[in-house]
Amino acid sequence: MSLRHRPLKIIETFDEQLSSLSSDELKTFVDHVRHRLDDIDEKKKVVPQEETNIFSRVCLLSFLLMLQSGSSFILQSFSELISRHILITMYLTMLVGAGGNAGNQAAVLVIRRLATSRAFSIRSLIIRETFSALIIGTAVTSIGFVRVWLEERGAILPSITIGLALFCIITTSILLGTLLPIILQCVLHIDAAHAGPIIQVIMDILGVCITCAIGQTFLVNLAYSKHKEL
Repeated sequence: MSLRHRPLKIIETFDEQLSSLSSDELKTFVDHVRHRLDDIDEKKKVVPQEETNIFSRVCLLSFLLMLQSGSSFILQSFSELISRHILITMYLTMLVGAGGNAGNQAAVLVIRRLATSRAFSIRSLIIRETFSALIIGTAVTSIGFVRVWLEERGAILPSITIGLALFCIITTSILLGTLLPIILQCVLHIDAAHAGPIIQVIMDILGVCITCAIGQTFLVNLAYSKHKEL
C-alpha cells in the first residue's frame, strides 16, 4: 500500500471501529480525545509568552509609579491650603480611595461585558453608566456629607467642601472606569485588564486635584469673600 493511500485506509478502519461502539463507549472515547488535545495545547504554550506578559506588567507598573508621583507636586502647589485647613489631609485618603474603588468597580463590569458579549452598544452603555454615576455619586456623597458633618460638629462649609469633592470624584471615576477598558481594547488594542491599575492612578491624581481645587474655592476664596463683606 502506497503512502498516499495509507491515511485513507486508517480513516476507513477508524470509522469501522467507531461504528461498533455503544453510545457510552463513544462518549468515553470522545472525552479521552478531548483530554489528549488539551494536553497537546498545554505543551504548546511557551514560556517566552509568560515572560513577555511579566515584562509588560512590570513596565506598566513602573510607568504608573512615576506618574503617581505627580500627586506630590499637586500637594506642594496647594501647601498653603493644606497647612491652614488640615481637614483636607484628614479626608483626602477617603476621597481618593472612594474614587479608585468606584472606577475599578465600573471597569470590572465593562471588562466582563467585553469578555462575554460579542456585541453591545457603546453609546447605550455610556448613557446607562452616566445615570449610574449620578445616582451612586449622590448616594455616597450623602453618606460622606453626614460623616464629615458629625466629625466636624455641624460645620457646614467643610461638609459641603468634602461632599462636593466626593461627588465629583465618584462620578468622574465611574465614567473613566467605563470608557478606559473600551479605549484600551477597541482603540489601542491593549488588554483591558490593565484598566484597573491605570484608573487607580488616574483617580489618585484627579482626586487630589479636585479636592484641592474645591477646597481652595470654598475654604479660602469663599471664606475670604464673606470675611471681606463683614
